[in-house]
Amino acid sequence: MKRAVVLFSGGLDSTACLYWAKKNYDEVIMLTANYGSNEEKVMNRVAEFFSKELNVPLKIVRLDFLEEFSKLRGTTLVGGETPRVSAEELEDENVAQETAKSVWVPARNLVLISVAASLLDALGGGDIVVGFNAEEGATFPDNTPEFVEKMNEALKYGTMAEVRVVAPLIGLDKRGIARLLKELGAKYEYSNSCYMPKGFTEDGKPIHCGECESCLRRHRGLVEAIGEDKTVYAVEPKI
Repeated sequence: MKRAVVLFSGGLDSTACLYWAKKNYDEVIMLTANYGSNEEKVMNRVAEFFSKELNVPLKIVRLDFLEEFSKLRGTTLVGGETPRVSAEELEDENVAQETAKSVWVPARNLVLISVAASLLDALGGGDIVVGFNAEEGATFPDNTPEFVEKMNEALKYGTMAEVRVVAPLIGLDKRGIARLLKELGAKYEYSNSCYMPKGFTEDGKPIHCGECESCLRRHRGLVEAIGEDKTVYAVEPKI
């Protein structure tokens, strides 16, 4: 039996991974981590929606130490105001690097993979499915093929069961991810990419700010790849 734990943070990437895993594994578990991020309540509700939608069990783990360390570092994702960018700045490498530094949660992917590995080790093994992709890999070192390779090497020594990291989106940008979501029939409008979401519509769709970098990348990817964006925005993104 093929088993997978999907690291689910509520955005386009992890939503695509969830639908992909549901299609490719016999058993799928969603794992969502809470560490005091600005979008935590929205993320949890999104996770609960997709858990019911795809009939996949959901585990939400509380990582208080990660919240403490994030505040110590001063990341804007925990209690701060995330930076706004223009469409032109999306392709500016210097701006991307500065934005990445401001939203960096200390060793988050390293921690989350370790938590998922612990769960799978207890269950007898399986794959950790992550939403790492080429667009974010350009600025975040823990979204790269090299990071996946090194983590898999470490997991050989850190677990008694056979556990590995699988990154099905590793070669895709947001456009490619948007096309995959459409191909899988995903209800992406119920996912949340926003760093500072504004709550929900009456029918349960997250309301994105429309101004943060994550919103702009989401909107651009969807519109350019599939010609539509069903996401609800407080302010229409300018791309």
